[in-house]
Amino acid sequence: MRSETLFRRLVARVAAMPGVVAVGKTGGPGLPGAEGGDVDVFVFCGTVPSAAMRAGAMEGLPISGLRVAECPGKHWGVCDFLELGGTDVCLMYFAVADMDAEINSVLSGERAEREDNGFYPTGRCASFLAMHAFMDDAGYIAGMRERLARYPEPLRKSLTAHHLAALEDTEDLERAAMRKDALFWHFALDLSLDHFLQALFALNRAWFPSRKRTLAHISGFALRPVHCGERLERVVALGARGETIPESLSEYSALCQDLADLCRRELGEGTPAE
Repeated sequence: MRSETLFRRLVARVAAMPGVVAVGKTGGPGLPGAEGGDVDVFVFCGTVPSAAMRAGAMEGLPISGLRVAECPGKHWGVCDFLELGGTDVCLMYFAVADMDAEINSVLSGERAEREDNGFYPTGRCASFLAMHAFMDDAGYIAGMRERLARYPEPLRKSLTAHHLAALEDTEDLERAAMRKDALFWHFALDLSLDHFLQALFALNRAWFPSRKRTLAHISGFALRPVHCGERLERVVALGARGETIPESLSEYSALCQDLADLCRRELGEGTPAE
């Protein structure tokens, strides 16, 4: 039996469990192509089914390596892992009440920073907008997508201001450039780039998803510094060798200034970096 058919059978089993109100997946309905990759399935529930119930729903399916979680994780719900036709699948169960609270915390501006060294709260909003609904009889996914389709202007201004203000702290960048210390430079640059990118995404009313495929996202933005992607690549390339780090800093500083100027033009007074 083809993997796609097996996957649809798996999703149908999950959707049929008591308490499940919606099932979706980012990146379209299909499994990864030749490029490979794993699959994350979002399962939204009034009450998350018990571990025994979730394991029972998998009985008879041609899967392997099933690991059923007992407790929820901090950001990814209750995660069950399995392998289906050569593809790793993660079933992520979320209580609707918890997910609603999470989205509300993002929209209120409470969570402007990256969390736990890799989770971006705004990424959850991006996931909903990119989600294919396998089952959504109650309209939960559709309602979230409608709610998040319009980026709140107050949040746009507050996130942009927050991350531009963080960009003003250049002490570590300057110290790394002075010492021509490549490893220190890349540490400081990575932290700074996080703020640069999140400010740029907020300016463009785009939910920042993660650090994946960043240049592809930027290429579609209407509001961006001139040659933004190419200049970011140049900053990274120049930072690979100690003797060219000062040049990397010069390029990056100019890029940050261009972004700050663009934000002031678009958002007006009240934006830091003046």
